[in-house]
Amino acid sequence: MGTVLAGAGCNIQAGKNHYILAERLFNDQKYAAAVEEFRKTVEEDPRSSFSQQALFRIGMTQFLYLENYPEAVRSFRQFTAVTQNGETAYQAEKAIGEIYFSKLEQHRMAVEQYKRLLEKFPESKERDFFLLRMAKSYYGALEFDEAVKAYRDLVKTFPKSPLAAEALYQVGNTYFTKGSCDDAIAAFEEVLLGYPGSPQAVFSRFGMGNCYEELERPEIALKIYEGILEKHPSRTVVEAKIRRLKEKQARSK
Repeated sequence: MGTVLAGAGCNIQAGKNHYILAERLFNDQKYAAAVEEFRKTVEEDPRSSFSQQALFRIGMTQFLYLENYPEAVRSFRQFTAVTQNGETAYQAEKAIGEIYFSKLEQHRMAVEQYKRLLEKFPESKERDFFLLRMAKSYYGALEFDEAVKAYRDLVKTFPKSPLAAEALYQVGNTYFTKGSCDDAIAAFEEVLLGYPGSPQAVFSRFGMGNCYEELERPEIALKIYEGILEKHPSRTVVEAKIRRLKEKQARSK
């Protein structure tokens, strides 16, 4: 029995030693070597708190410094399966979402991850952000109806969120992408009514101009573009729209 306990103690100490060395290597910007030492911490005593922290550090190092995103996801998954630390589990799950959404652009996997975050952390103060990311992931997967539903869920649930205007604007943008210009115009008008002072208001007017062009109502589109010329952040884009429409009008006379 004493031998067993002594062996366990040796494993714990060896794990700590590997962890300390890993941190030194990390601080020296030797990230791949640090990951290897963190792994040795896990191998020495998989159940220890050092081991769990090592798993988290492996995932973050692979994600932020080595840009090995599939391996980072695997490390984070391994970590969340064993950790009892809710805060670091939350950070790991968020990192997985970021990887699928921004780094790998695996839209369906991102959808499932943001669903997981919403279900696993119902009290999170970032639920509106997760809904927005989920909606954008549906859009990226070309599942436009689901994207619209998720955007509208955000607006309905969090009408005062700073992301609500963006979500409603994206409803219009999604309808425009589908070719449903009437629905797009209605959504853009909702932005103007509900969030007139938001940055998305001018983009919504621009979107309406695009829609009226598609509906072959150039006179309305031109009036809209002229009305936002001084407000739109990409003035040259609006100027090009105005110039093209005026040239088209001149040719038609």
